[in-house]
Amino acid sequence: MINTIYENRKNFIVLGLTGRIGSGCSSTAKFLSQDIKTHNLQDICIDDSSSDQHRKRYILDQFYRKNWKPFTVIRAADVITLYLLKYDFDELNKSLDTFNEYVKEAHTYQHDHGKLSPDPLLKRLSFYGEIIRLPEDFRVTFETAHSNFKNVLPELFQPYRTSSNAELYKKLTVDLIEISDKIKSELSKNSYKNYTDIFQLMGDNTRLYGDIKLDDSLKNSSNIYTIAKCINKFIKVFKSYNDEQTPQKPTLIAIDAIRNSLESMFFKERYSAFYLLAINANDEDIEDRLLQDTHMTREDIKQQSKKEHQEKTLKSLENFVSQNIQDCILKSDIFLVNNGKYNSENFLELHGQIIKYISLIMHPGLVTPSLDEKMMQVAYTAKLNSGCISRQVGASITNKNGSLKAIGWNSVAEGQTSCLLRNINELNCKSKSRAYSVYEQSKEFREKLAKESLIDVQHGLNQSFCFKKIYTKDNPDQQGNQVHTRSLHAEENAFLQLAKYGSEGIKGGTLYSTASPCELCAKKAYQLGMERVVYIDPYPGIARQQILMTGQFPPKIVLFKGAIGMAYHKLYEQIIPFKDELENLADI
Repeated sequence: MINTIYENRKNFIVLGLTGRIGSGCSSTAKFLSQDIKTHNLQDICIDDSSSDQHRKRYILDQFYRKNWKPFTVIRAADVITLYLLKYDFDELNKSLDTFNEYVKEAHTYQHDHGKLSPDPLLKRLSFYGEIIRLPEDFRVTFETAHSNFKNVLPELFQPYRTSSNAELYKKLTVDLIEISDKIKSELSKNSYKNYTDIFQLMGDNTRLYGDIKLDDSLKNSSNIYTIAKCINKFIKVFKSYNDEQTPQKPTLIAIDAIRNSLESMFFKERYSAFYLLAINANDEDIEDRLLQDTHMTREDIKQQSKKEHQEKTLKSLENFVSQNIQDCILKSDIFLVNNGKYNSENFLELHGQIIKYISLIMHPGLVTPSLDEKMMQVAYTAKLNSGCISRQVGASITNKNGSLKAIGWNSVAEGQTSCLLRNINELNCKSKSRAYSVYEQSKEFREKLAKESLIDVQHGLNQSFCFKKIYTKDNPDQQGNQVHTRSLHAEENAFLQLAKYGSEGIKGGTLYSTASPCELCAKKAYQLGMERVVYIDPYPGIARQQILMTGQFPPKIVLFKGAIGMAYHKLYEQIIPFKDELENLADI
């Protein structure tokens, strides 16, 4: 009976891996694909002096050694290779030449005008370097692969296939990976960035046009899920193949990697067994790995970072389809930390985190959450109170003993109405409500308001508006000035709760943020004597380097690792009481 209860969890899991290039997605995928013998990890033992933390590791290690099964890795790059192999050698190189011409045009505009082109395509291509061709000596290899794979995509999407599940399984897990690696090797000969630029561009094109080629006639929002749908076809083939085996094999899938948050949403809506894992690392460690392992230059890394952190206004379809690492990380279920320089021994910490969360996915409630997980879950829940229409952020604060003392979220001061609940039409009708400030009711602001585009009432959505965006629209230099925001920041709000309601002090405590403190909040955290700052998403500024890493009492800055949101409950809530489970197993 007990085995039946947990059977679904052990037999079907889909993981999406996300993170910046160099953070460790491929290292995580490699570990997931290996068996216990290949892992060759030392057993964890306990004795009379073992701490509770060590006992947790022991429990997880015991479960891991009895239940681990290797995952099948689906690489997004292989899916893009499949689309690339639709074309013969000359046709593909012709497309690469076209890409390069557009990239040159984008760079020329940026050089001549000192800013990015307003054209959505050229703006997107501004973040890419030179697009190179496949060399002539690779022709035979490529043409052979083209002949073998040109019909695979159509067959995957047909209701009735001519190939067996076994034939498709081999083609997708062996042959496709082999040619994909060869193409990667060819494109990376001069620089790894040549390869990443081409494949990221083709990935963006596929989400925009449904194909790797630039073709405005095919541009459609329905293409956004093209890659995700193809990966889903892979999953179905693998499951069908595994179900045919005797004994039946579990279908454990790791997608390496998801870099568009809409794709993660696609899988979350289809599989309750889907979890998005963010692999994070310090900027310095990522740079060292890319310099040593991929031979990218510092300028290459700088351009890659700009591409990964470019501002997404979502005003054009191009912004929806391009990679958005920051949003993927924010929407992740589980966070792994993979700090350490190139070839360091820190990979053991990453492996331990992988084992912990795979064990908890298979059998929830094996151990209780860490203090950091508990407090970040509080911050994560708090952020849902935010009425800000730009971004929701939550924060929590503990004293030096780990006791929760305050929570906060980004929102307006108590007694004021959040932006989410205000309506531009109401203000246009000369409302005298206290939901709007005296300035907002003035003729000066209403003239600014009149220039705003309104949504169709048939959508049934409240016509909220952002005061800062409208107020600074005619003054671009002020758009980054936080003085004009109506909301308090989440960390600031939490600090003010302590002053408002009283506290015995939080010196030596920890600040948890679902983002990370800006320069202003970082100064407050430093002044209040925070010993640790635990964060998920780096704030786009210099708070860390300029404020938190200076002086006599710098706090420890910690990337969060753990499960939050729905995953927190799915991993730590026991399906049946553990006592009942043990008694049932003892009777068998």
